[in-house]
Amino acid sequence: MSIAYIFPGQGSQQPGMGKEIYENFPEAAEVYNRAKAITGKDWAEISFEGDKETLSQTQNTQPCIFLNSIAILRALRSHSRFEAAAGHSLGEYSALVAVGVLDFDSAIRCVVERGRLMSEARSGGMLAPLGAEDSTVVDVVGELREKGDIVVANFNAPGQLIVSGEEALLESASEALKTGAGAKKVLRLPVSAAFHSPLMQDAKAEMAKILAKVEFYEPKAAFFANATGGRIENPEDIRRQLIEQITSPVRWIDQVKAMAAFGTEEFVEIGPGKVLQGLVSRIISTANVRGIFDVESIERETQR
Repeated sequence: MSIAYIFPGQGSQQPGMGKEIYENFPEAAEVYNRAKAITGKDWAEISFEGDKETLSQTQNTQPCIFLNSIAILRALRSHSRFEAAAGHSLGEYSALVAVGVLDFDSAIRCVVERGRLMSEARSGGMLAPLGAEDSTVVDVVGELREKGDIVVANFNAPGQLIVSGEEALLESASEALKTGAGAKKVLRLPVSAAFHSPLMQDAKAEMAKILAKVEFYEPKAAFFANATGGRIENPEDIRRQLIEQITSPVRWIDQVKAMAAFGTEEFVEIGPGKVLQGLVSRIISTANVRGIFDVESIERETQR
């Protein structure tokens, strides 16, 4: 059975995540210890002891989720087996470590900087229209784009699109989606800025400088990217799309379909929560999905 490892992004964080794994697998503990040595910050303490508010701060969320995913990979050791990999937004860094494109030391430095840059961004916001048809959301956003920066930032699953943009345009979009487009509810997301939109251009420029100094290697398994929605093999193309990802939509629907076309029969979420498992099931109802997120699921995996 062909397997894809998929890695969660911001929003999947949970207080205490990874503590059990840290305590039971020396390889996992070394991930956190190495990250502390490189960055000078105790991510284990933030992950294991931090409250929900602390862990939800973007500069903390992103490194902690990344480290949780990589700790699970290390704990799996030789039992880690997959033919394809992808990550949702931040999760791309975990996926790129998994396929050998980025080494761990470079990746944790990049993730810390990415979290910092995104936490400092203060322009615009994001919303989730519930109940509106995808095509209608795209049409509403398309009409408003003539007035400024607003985009569909996340194509997560059918019925789960996220809109990102300027505050005034988000207000207009919210009103249009509720009154004429059938949205039952429009939720504002608790984020500091319009992620995955042109309003993140400054953060993109800074990440481009950071990623320019990082070595990218040939992937050892198939890697599927957010910005294109498809497979990318060339290391320089992967570097370019990782920069582009900051201002481009996350094309998760296309990624999952591309992985299925590649031959993936089982999608395994590596990290906290079950968000991606739910999205995959909505995209491909017949998909086999499961998660590896704690000591029990790691042990179960090693006995397969």
